[in-house]
Amino acid sequence: MKSNLFSVFLFLVFLSLSCATADKVQDQNQEQPEVQAESEPEPVELKKKKSISEDIIVRDIYTKEEYPLSKIARKSVVFIELSASWCKACPEMKETTAKLVSYFGNRVFFIRLYLENDIQEDREYRDIVPEMVVVSSPVELSLEKTDIMPRVVVLSNSASEVAADIIGAYPSLYYYGLLSEL
Repeated sequence: MKSNLFSVFLFLVFLSLSCATADKVQDQNQEQPEVQAESEPEPVELKKKKSISEDIIVRDIYTKEEYPLSKIARKSVVFIELSASWCKACPEMKETTAKLVSYFGNRVFFIRLYLENDIQEDREYRDIVPEMVVVSSPVELSLEKTDIMPRVVVLSNSASEVAADIIGAYPSLYYYGLLSEL
């Protein structure tokens, strides 16, 4: 008899718990506002990703005008060559860049940047690659504080991120492969 009484007691406890749970679920469903079927979704505002070339400020060697690199760099891959007069490998890099310009033409924007106190006017290559002075750049690049040359920075399509940051001179085939993949 005690086991039957205990079984009935357990059944009643189980029944009351299940009823309480069902009431909670029903209360939660009633608290939620009804969704109108005919309501239009609110438009989502997409923010345009800022281009790194907007943060790189350059100065024209001849006009002395300063502006962001994005003003002259088209929405394409950007190949930045940093050069210096004291760099022994830089003349070789200038030749390599000139070859790359002939391969890629308008598909890649090429530019040669000099440090503030080391401006060189290179008449041989200036008609091939624009030459500017780097005034400032994002902290993670620190183009204006480069100590080791030559240095090449490649910005991905639309110049939104750094695709490569290379120090030293490499054969033109190395850069060709890199630019071909972008």
